[in-house]
Amino acid sequence: MPLYKTIVHNSDTQIFVWKISETEAALNATIQLQDKHLHRLNGMLSEQHRKGFLSVRKLLMEAGYTDFDLNYDTNGKPSLADGKHISITHSYDFSAIIVSSQNVGID
Repeated sequence: MPLYKTIVHNSDTQIFVWKISETEAALNATIQLQDKHLHRLNGMLSEQHRKGFLSVRKLLMEAGYTDFDLNYDTNGKPSLADGKHISITHSYDFSAIIVSSQNVGID
């Protein structure tokens, strides 16, 4: 299933939600990953975790980004190359991201 919902909190903050109903192969078909993220994906033992990881990359695309715009600091906090803040969550059949120029969180 494509994008489930977009919530525009204000002109600067958007939330994107994905309902994970695709196969892992379908999610992976149009995604290019940084080598370090591909290595991380390949190390995941759970298909559910891999699908969550890939669906977040689909959400990045919906928000106008790619995996190459996403980085993690030494504590695992994600950030975007353009300086915007991002928070990521995925659980069971849903994943979501929030993107803003302000510090934000989603869970």
